[in-house]
Amino acid sequence: NSEQVKCLQQFLANLGNDIYPERLVTGYFGPLTQAAVKRYQSFKGIINTGYFGPLTRAQVNQEL
Repeated sequence: NSEQVKCLQQFLANLGNDIYPERLVTGYFGPLTQAAVKRYQSFKGIINTGYFGPLTRAQVNQEL
């Protein structure tokens, strides 16, 4: 389990049910978290990979 993944999951959960309806903060980057990242990327116009890479990280950092 990763504290960084927990922070990402909490961020996604705070965005609401449209992004991360399960709202699980486990520290495990599994299919539910990946799907939430994909929804977030789609919402923000970022290439939809499900990978928390530099483009997605930069967008999240702007919002924190």
